[in-house]
Amino acid sequence: ICGIVLIAIGGVLLANENKGLESFTKFSVGGFAIGVGVIIFLIAAFGCFGALKGNSCLLTTYAVILIILFILQIVLGALSFVALQNDGGELDDKITKIVRETFTNESQDIIDDIQREASGIFECCGVSGSTYWTEEIGYTPNSCCENDDCVNNQPYQQGCITAFKDIISRYVLVIGIVVIVFGVIEVN
Repeated sequence: ICGIVLIAIGGVLLANENKGLESFTKFSVGGFAIGVGVIIFLIAAFGCFGALKGNSCLLTTYAVILIILFILQIVLGALSFVALQNDGGELDDKITKIVRETFTNESQDIIDDIQREASGIFECCGVSGSTYWTEEIGYTPNSCCENDDCVNNQPYQQGCITAFKDIISRYVLVIGIVVIVFGVIEVN
């Protein structure tokens, strides 16, 4: 059932991807969800058909796959905690480099669109804060301020990298905890 649900959710996500801004990556959340859903469905099918037919080969295959998945689950949980601790500013440097190479005064419409999307979600401005755009292009875009109005509103002070990393850290922590809790439940 979980596999079918993931396939359906993936289909909906895939149909709605890139309706707003272009994606910066080639990674497709919808496609990933469909792939994981198909894999879960196939693994469940091994177990069901093996149990229904009394086929020891299918049941053994099912058991081996579950053991491998359990080990991967524990590794994923551990890696999520390690990833939380070991960023070291590499993400900041990579994003700053991409922004510097990509966005100039000539690409102001793109800057505003991206900034609106980011500040609408994260209430942030620029890569490292409201002074980032002033240093890079000479002024703070209106999209850094509430309601696109920097005359009556102060720009958001928090940088978008910091805001993004805070959200990712929260989700990685939750994923790590959930994976480990499910691992403990599966063993019992």
